[in-house]
Amino acid sequence: METGRLTVRLPLHDLRAIDLFIRVGEFTTRSEVIRHAVNEFIKRYSDEVVEKAEKIKKVQELEATVSVLESYAKK
Repeated sequence: METGRLTVRLPLHDLRAIDLFIRVGEFTTRSEVIRHAVNEFIKRYSDEVVEKAEKIKKVQELEATVSVLESYAKK
């Protein structure tokens, strides 16, 4: 997998928490923690975006149906 470099500034309390995860053996490096966190965020946020898109599509379908019904009601 090809990777890129990103510099991130975090509050010290977050860095301490990351370092604690490393000390207790959950991760081996800060980079591993950040990769894991970003991956989890992308998965979760992607699901939310898909849900929003589906809701918007339903609203658009309802609006189209109402528009058709309104045109019939006017006749």
